[in-house]
Amino acid sequence: MLRLPTSLKVLALSSVLALPVALPAVAGPAENALLAKYEGSWRGSGKVTGPDPGTVVCRLTFKAASAGKLTYSGRCSFGGSGAASFRGSMVYNDATKRFEASSSAQGANTTTVGKRAGSTIVFASAGMKTSYGTASSVMTLSGSSIKLGFTLVDKKGQTTASAITFKKS
Repeated sequence: MLRLPTSLKVLALSSVLALPVALPAVAGPAENALLAKYEGSWRGSGKVTGPDPGTVVCRLTFKAASAGKLTYSGRCSFGGSGAASFRGSMVYNDATKRFEASSSAQGANTTTVGKRAGSTIVFASAGMKTSYGTASSVMTLSGSSIKLGFTLVDKKGQTTASAITFKKS
Protein backbone atom coordinates (compact mmCIF):
# COMPACT_ATOMS: atom_id res chain seq x y z
CA MET A 1 0.00 0.00 0.00
CA LEU A 2 1.30 3.47 -0.92
CA ARG A 3 1.53 5.73 2.12
CA LEU A 4 1.34 9.41 1.34
CA PRO A 5 3.51 11.61 3.53
CA THR A 6 1.82 13.99 5.94
CA SER A 7 3.44 16.92 4.15
CA LEU A 8 1.57 15.95 0.97
CA LYS A 9 -1.77 16.09 2.73
CA VAL A 10 -0.94 19.46 4.26
CA LEU A 11 0.36 20.74 0.91
CA ALA A 12 -2.91 19.72 -0.70
CA LEU A 13 -4.77 21.53 2.09
CA SER A 14 -2.71 24.69 1.86
CA SER A 15 -2.62 24.80 -1.93
CA VAL A 16 -6.15 26.18 -1.93
CA LEU A 17 -4.83 29.66 -1.03
CA ALA A 18 -2.79 31.98 -3.24
CA LEU A 19 -2.14 35.57 -4.51
CA PRO A 20 -0.27 37.00 -7.50
CA VAL A 21 2.92 38.94 -6.79
CA ALA A 22 1.50 42.37 -7.73
CA LEU A 23 -0.49 43.91 -4.89
CA PRO A 24 -3.93 45.27 -5.82
CA ALA A 25 -5.42 48.71 -5.29
CA VAL A 26 -7.34 49.29 -2.07
CA ALA A 27 -10.56 47.28 -1.92
CA GLY A 28 -13.98 48.73 -1.26
CA PRO A 29 -15.37 48.87 2.28
CA ALA A 30 -17.74 45.92 1.75
CA GLU A 31 -14.96 43.57 0.62
CA ASN A 32 -12.63 44.71 3.42
CA ALA A 33 -15.40 44.20 6.00
CA LEU A 34 -16.14 40.72 4.68
CA LEU A 35 -12.48 39.63 4.96
CA ALA A 36 -12.12 41.28 8.38
CA LYS A 37 -14.77 38.91 9.80
CA TYR A 38 -12.24 36.07 9.54
CA GLU A 39 -9.56 37.74 11.64
CA GLY A 40 -8.70 35.64 14.69
CA SER A 41 -7.93 32.04 15.60
CA TRP A 42 -9.68 29.03 14.05
CA ARG A 43 -9.51 25.32 14.82
CA GLY A 44 -10.59 22.51 12.56
CA SER A 45 -10.63 18.76 12.19
CA GLY A 46 -11.71 16.19 9.69
CA LYS A 47 -11.19 12.74 8.28
CA VAL A 48 -8.87 11.66 5.50
CA THR A 49 -10.03 8.78 3.31
CA GLY A 50 -8.04 6.69 0.89
CA PRO A 51 -4.92 4.54 1.10
CA ASP A 52 -3.62 6.35 4.23
CA PRO A 53 -6.81 7.19 6.23
CA GLY A 54 -6.92 9.02 9.51
CA THR A 55 -7.81 12.21 11.31
CA VAL A 56 -6.39 15.63 10.53
CA VAL A 57 -6.42 18.45 13.09
CA CYS A 58 -5.56 22.04 12.14
CA ARG A 59 -5.24 25.50 13.59
CA LEU A 60 -5.38 28.66 11.50
CA THR A 61 -4.81 32.30 12.50
CA PHE A 62 -5.81 35.30 10.38
CA LYS A 63 -4.30 38.73 11.14
CA ALA A 64 -5.19 42.08 9.59
CA ALA A 65 -2.44 43.62 7.47
CA SER A 66 -2.49 46.77 5.33
CA ALA A 67 -5.28 47.88 2.99
CA GLY A 68 -7.78 45.10 3.77
CA LYS A 69 -5.23 42.32 3.40
CA LEU A 70 -5.31 39.38 5.79
CA THR A 71 -2.26 37.28 6.47
CA TYR A 72 -2.63 33.79 7.84
CA SER A 73 -0.56 31.02 9.30
CA GLY A 74 -1.54 27.52 10.19
CA ARG A 75 -0.43 24.09 11.22
CA CYS A 76 -2.01 20.69 10.61
CA SER A 77 -1.21 17.33 12.14
CA PHE A 78 -2.25 14.07 10.58
CA GLY A 79 -3.10 11.07 12.73
CA GLY A 80 -0.34 11.87 15.18
CA SER A 81 2.22 10.90 12.54
CA GLY A 82 3.49 14.34 11.69
CA ALA A 83 2.71 18.00 11.21
CA ALA A 84 3.33 20.71 8.67
CA SER A 85 2.96 24.49 8.67
CA PHE A 86 1.68 26.87 6.01
CA ARG A 87 1.22 30.61 5.59
CA GLY A 88 -0.11 33.15 3.13
CA SER A 89 -2.42 36.10 2.59
CA MET A 90 -5.87 37.02 1.26
CA VAL A 91 -6.98 40.28 -0.32
CA TYR A 92 -9.65 41.74 -2.58
CA ASN A 93 -8.13 43.03 -5.83
CA ASP A 94 -10.16 46.08 -6.90
CA ALA A 95 -8.54 46.16 -10.35
CA THR A 96 -9.72 42.65 -11.24
CA LYS A 97 -12.83 42.66 -8.99
CA ARG A 98 -11.95 39.40 -7.29
CA PHE A 99 -10.63 37.92 -4.08
CA GLU A 100 -7.13 36.46 -4.31
CA ALA A 101 -5.04 34.40 -1.94
CA SER A 102 -1.45 33.23 -1.74
CA SER A 103 -0.02 30.29 0.13
CA SER A 104 3.25 28.57 0.71
CA ALA A 105 3.81 25.22 2.36
CA GLN A 106 6.57 22.67 2.17
CA GLY A 107 8.43 24.79 -0.40
CA ALA A 108 5.50 25.15 -2.82
CA ASN A 109 3.61 28.34 -3.68
CA THR A 110 0.15 28.46 -5.25
CA THR A 111 -2.33 31.00 -6.63
CA THR A 112 -6.09 30.83 -6.20
CA VAL A 113 -8.94 33.20 -7.08
CA GLY A 114 -11.93 33.52 -4.76
CA LYS A 115 -15.51 34.04 -5.91
CA ARG A 116 -18.08 35.79 -3.76
CA ALA A 117 -21.70 34.69 -3.42
CA GLY A 118 -23.44 36.93 -0.89
CA SER A 119 -21.39 36.75 2.30
CA THR A 120 -19.54 33.58 1.22
CA ILE A 121 -16.16 33.44 -0.53
CA VAL A 122 -15.12 30.24 -2.33
CA PHE A 123 -11.52 29.55 -3.37
CA ALA A 124 -11.24 26.56 -5.72
CA SER A 125 -8.27 24.98 -7.48
CA ALA A 126 -8.26 21.95 -9.74
CA GLY A 127 -5.66 20.03 -11.70
CA MET A 128 -2.68 21.06 -9.56
CA LYS A 129 0.23 18.84 -10.56
CA THR A 130 2.42 17.72 -7.65
CA SER A 131 5.23 15.22 -7.44
CA TYR A 132 2.68 12.79 -5.93
CA GLY A 133 -0.14 13.22 -8.45
CA THR A 134 -2.95 15.66 -9.27
CA ALA A 135 -4.67 17.66 -6.53
CA SER A 136 -7.79 19.79 -6.28
CA SER A 137 -9.16 21.76 -3.36
CA VAL A 138 -12.02 24.03 -2.31
CA MET A 139 -12.02 26.43 0.64
CA THR A 140 -15.30 28.08 1.60
CA LEU A 141 -15.35 31.06 3.97
CA SER A 142 -18.94 31.29 5.15
CA GLY A 143 -19.78 33.35 8.21
CA SER A 144 -18.96 31.38 11.33
CA SER A 145 -17.19 28.52 9.58
CA ILE A 146 -14.46 27.74 7.11
CA LYS A 147 -14.71 24.48 5.17
CA LEU A 148 -11.82 22.93 3.32
CA GLY A 149 -11.96 19.91 1.05
CA PHE A 150 -9.22 18.36 -1.02
CA THR A 151 -8.67 15.42 -3.31
CA LEU A 152 -5.40 13.94 -4.51
CA VAL A 153 -5.23 11.27 -7.20
CA ASP A 154 -1.78 9.71 -6.96
CA LYS A 155 0.26 8.37 -9.86
CA LYS A 156 -1.17 4.88 -9.30
CA GLY A 157 -4.73 6.19 -9.54
CA GLN A 158 -5.50 5.95 -5.80
CA THR A 159 -7.54 8.80 -4.34
CA THR A 160 -6.98 10.51 -1.00
CA ALA A 161 -9.66 12.98 0.08
CA SER A 162 -10.57 15.03 3.12
CA ALA A 163 -13.14 17.51 4.42
CA ILE A 164 -12.18 19.78 7.32
CA THR A 165 -14.48 22.21 9.11
CA PHE A 166 -13.00 25.13 11.06
CA LYS A 167 -14.74 27.11 13.80
CA LYS A 168 -13.50 30.32 15.38
CA SER A 169 -11.86 29.60 18.72
